Amino acid sequence: MTDTERIDWLEKQVKKGRCPGLINDDNGHWAIAFEGIQNCPDTTDPCDISTSFFIEAGYWKDTIREAIDDAMATN
Repeated sequence: MTDTERIDWLEKQVKKGRCPGLINDDNGHWAIAFEGIQNCPDTTDPCDISTSFFIEAGYWKDTIREAIDDAMATN
């Protein structure tokens, strides 16, 4: 799997209406989160967003690539 394929997959999720978040836990672990809440922007321009995600322990991976690969396999 190439990094381009990984990024393309993430972009396809957005086009499907999903909101994947690449999250780091400040302890060396990475996850792709789909479950969370955020304020809704009222403009198409970039604006401040406050986001909160819930990530189950099993979704944390040691690398960004592993996190994306796991999300691809389970979503």
